[in-house]
Amino acid sequence: MPVNARRARSPLVRPACRPARRSGAGFTLVELIIVMLTLAILSYAALGRISDQGQADARGFADQAASTIRFAQKAAVAQRRTVYVNVSTASRRIWACLDAANSCAQPIAAPVGGSLDISGPGDMTLASPVTQFQFDALGQPSGSGTLTIATSAGGKSYSILVEPVSGYVHRS
Repeated sequence: MPVNARRARSPLVRPACRPARRSGAGFTLVELIIVMLTLAILSYAALGRISDQGQADARGFADQAASTIRFAQKAAVAQRRTVYVNVSTASRRIWACLDAANSCAQPIAAPVGGSLDISGPGDMTLASPVTQFQFDALGQPSGSGTLTIATSAGGKSYSILVEPVSGYVHRS
C-alpha cells in the first residue's frame, strides 16, 4: 500500500468534502433551561421588592421625619431659644418653626436650603398623639410623644420616639 493511500485512511486526516465536527460549539438544551429558570427566579424576587414601594416610602419618610425632629432639637440648642415642631396628621406633614403659631411665620432653615418642612407620600398615614411640641434652649422637649408612620397597603409601621428628659430622637 502506498504511503499516500495510508495517509488518506488515517483518522487524523479528513477528506476535504467532510466538514470537521466542532465539539462545544453552542449551548445544550439543559444549559439554556437552567439559565432561563435562574432568570425567572431572580425576576420574581426583584418584582417582590418593587411591589413594596409603599413600605419603602414609609421607611424613608420615617427616617426623614426623625432627622427633621433631630435637626429642630439641634437648632434649639445652637440658637439658644425655643423651637416648635408641628405635626399635621391630615396632610402628613412635619415642620419646625421659631414661633408657636401653626402658620409658621418664622420657619427654621433647612441645611440644604428652604425651610425645615417635610410631607409624606399619599399612600401612607401619619398618626401622632400631639400636634405640636417644643424643644427648649437645652434641647429638652416639653411635650414628647411617639409619631407612628404606617403604609396603608403593607401595614408596616415605624415609630419615632422623642425621649421625655433628654430629647433624644430615634426611630424604631
